[in-house]
Amino acid sequence: MYAPPSFRVKEQAELRAMIARLRFATLAVNGPEGPVAAHLPLVIEPGRQDALVGHVARANPIVPLLRERPAALACFVGPHAYVTPSWYASKREHGKVVPTWNYVAVQARGRIEPVAEPEALRAIVAALTDALEAARPESWAVDDAPADFIAGMLRGIFGFRLLIAGLEGSAKLSQNRPEADRAGVAEGLAGSPLETDRTIAALMREERR
Repeated sequence: MYAPPSFRVKEQAELRAMIARLRFATLAVNGPEGPVAAHLPLVIEPGRQDALVGHVARANPIVPLLRERPAALACFVGPHAYVTPSWYASKREHGKVVPTWNYVAVQARGRIEPVAEPEALRAIVAALTDALEAARPESWAVDDAPADFIAGMLRGIFGFRLLIAGLEGSAKLSQNRPEADRAGVAEGLAGSPLETDRTIAALMREERR
């Protein structure tokens, strides 16, 4: 991941916290004819810090590649926003400004480990469900469904771990701009009708504290 020092997120605990917030990833592996990707939720495996867990439908064309335990890249992209130079105080001072894009992203690299044993596969589904349902006042759990129904659903999916060899992250929030420019961008994004723009504005203001 290209991330200049002012944007780079280095703390491993912070990177894992970002993954826990973002949760949805693009998983990419190399196939005989080039890269193949799947889009899916991934979470840190409960009880360990060195693995992401997830599953895809067995019909997904990425499955034969995952069976071969390939090197893989999981990309989590968070809120992002277009930044117009019109928000910069620098535009009014000298005009030497251009547009850019602010965003938050994390990449996890590692090797795939297939998970086929039924109880282990069920644990992956439960881990995903528990993480995604945690904030709901009436959360759903795997045990809420009939056991034979869940067993049938498990037969239709392919589970895996991504054994994390490296995590990289970037939080590009205009840290390379003068304070007046950053304030202008945060104010502009905060007034946007787009939720992702307003989220970036909140992150920028938190970063400036």
